[in-house]
Amino acid sequence: MTKNEYLELVEKLNYHNYRYYVLNDPVISDYEYDMLLKQLINTEKEHPDWKVEYSPSIKIGNDIVDNIPTVKHEYRMYSLDNVYNLAELENFVVRIFKETGLKDIFFTVEPKIDGVAISVIYENGRLVQALTRGDGEYGEDVTHNIKTVRSLPLKIEEKKKIVLQGEVFLSKKVFEEINSKRLQEGLNLFANPRNAAAGTLKVLNSEVARQRKLDILFYAIASDTGLKSHFENLKYIEKLGFKVSQLSRKVDANNIMVAIKDIEEKRESLEYEIDGCVIKVDDLDIRNRLGFTAKYPKWAVAYKFPPMQMTTVVKDVIFQVGRTGRVTPVAILEPVVISGSTVSRATLHNFDEIKRLDVKIGDTVFVEKSGEIIPKIVKVVSEKRGDVKEIVSPEFCPVCQERLYRDEEDVSAWCLNIDCPARIKSSILHFASRDALDIKGLGEKVAEQLVDKKIVESIADIYELDENKLLNLEGFKDKSVNNLLKAIENSKEKPFDRVLYGLGILHVGKKTSEVLANEFGSIEKIMGASVEKLMFVKDIGEVVANSIYNTCRNKRFLGVVEKLKAHGLKFSLDESSAKSKINGKLNGKNFLVTGKLSVSRKEIENLIKENGGNILSTVSKNLDYLIVGEDPGSKLDKAKKLNINIIDEKEFIEMIK
Repeated sequence: MTKNEYLELVEKLNYHNYRYYVLNDPVISDYEYDMLLKQLINTEKEHPDWKVEYSPSIKIGNDIVDNIPTVKHEYRMYSLDNVYNLAELENFVVRIFKETGLKDIFFTVEPKIDGVAISVIYENGRLVQALTRGDGEYGEDVTHNIKTVRSLPLKIEEKKKIVLQGEVFLSKKVFEEINSKRLQEGLNLFANPRNAAAGTLKVLNSEVARQRKLDILFYAIASDTGLKSHFENLKYIEKLGFKVSQLSRKVDANNIMVAIKDIEEKRESLEYEIDGCVIKVDDLDIRNRLGFTAKYPKWAVAYKFPPMQMTTVVKDVIFQVGRTGRVTPVAILEPVVISGSTVSRATLHNFDEIKRLDVKIGDTVFVEKSGEIIPKIVKVVSEKRGDVKEIVSPEFCPVCQERLYRDEEDVSAWCLNIDCPARIKSSILHFASRDALDIKGLGEKVAEQLVDKKIVESIADIYELDENKLLNLEGFKDKSVNNLLKAIENSKEKPFDRVLYGLGILHVGKKTSEVLANEFGSIEKIMGASVEKLMFVKDIGEVVANSIYNTCRNKRFLGVVEKLKAHGLKFSLDESSAKSKINGKLNGKNFLVTGKLSVSRKEIENLIKENGGNILSTVSKNLDYLIVGEDPGSKLDKAKKLNINIIDEKEFIEMIK
């Protein structure tokens, strides 16, 4: 290889990094990329004098520094003043109009990423330095670690000096992977992604930073670009090859709150944590007129979302038994409002978690709530510990009083009594849930009464309910009885994969049920499959395969299946489903639905499945079609970037006619 060929290889790999990590649209396979990178590394070993400072091999992370020096920022990095409600936000906007005397002012609204602020400097098109915010005037030089960020270009086309400001973060997925690994290694867990990112930036060995997969989004360019609009600067940054948030919007004063609500609604679906929105005056000349206070820019403010973490007191701990028999400790809390809802319980997962947290009854704790996930205790405030009581692991099931089982390799306790009322109740609720048999009216209170009165002893008994049995339940009258019986009858029409999911086989979720139904076609074929054959199915590993195999040899399970068959539930793909699997018009195509349609999203998704298509949960390079309705949101923007086929509801209907 000549030096020119080496330089061409560097450019090629940098281009593929950009396609993969910035655009999320790779044009070569991982294997092809790895082979090119291997070729590059070997060449640099043979010709170390050829290696350039923007070689992608630098991202492998083999730099070790003795210390992290503190450096003065060329452009001071200010903090932001915070507002916590609409009234405070309106005061900010009114002040801007009053101080400028203007009638029309545009603002940008951007997600406030819960990460670590950083300044990144390029000279002559090369990355030369990266500094943390520090105290705003001085920051720590973390250039050796920032170079490992795969989405960050080491070389850009712009030759004049530019200074970018952004936020370094760890994605939610990567954060969970890091903590899971640390738990296995007996290390202390990171409290949140922000702390993990901050700690990672300051490690002396860049190999550690590479392994933790830091990412970065930019929100400003401090140096002069000649542009007069902040929003245009964001577009310019993106054009240079950097990642910026696709949720940022330029709006007038009347639509600031609309943009904030739009971002807040997307909060849980984002790959990274956000804790609010940043509202900035868009016009840079107006910003210069407004200036700064000693601490904050007067032209920007952070609107903070309601807190996702709050402190409260553990009043007691109870033990719940799930449908699989797992016993979960649950903390009873002094009620506290988190993200707009009152939280009075939080999961403690298992006794290893209790030991790790060192939590006791009476402790003051931090409680975290994330979307629809059950709140959890993340930290004990040890400084506030007073009169506390140890949490004692139970020896017997709190419901049926059978002795609990503990596997040495498992951190949980299990109730092995399949007739335990708690397990039966949980099984009924799972079976009747929307993603399974969707039996409306069969909720928690009804399930409790059915089991407590011994009317229902397994999910199969649901189909033996009649008017007389239901009228004995509290809150039931003729109309509610008829509605529930009708919902039970309608559930018999649910397809095989929904029935399979409703059976509640350990480790078999909704998606796995669909895969199993399509792969085997009937419950008999699933029951007859060996562990090895099950493991040949896509996305099914050894643990799941063993769970399916063992469950299908449980006499009680087999008895329930036979009863459900007798009641007319579907345990095989019907003729139309089987036909669509083989000859479906959408066979093998992946779809995603976004926006408001003339019918429910569920109806469209059912049509996709009936015609042999698949449903994806996010926009990615694997998506074939995005079906778009009104107000589609950010999925449309991402699909356009990835050149996904975008169709409306009418075009979709034409496809399946």
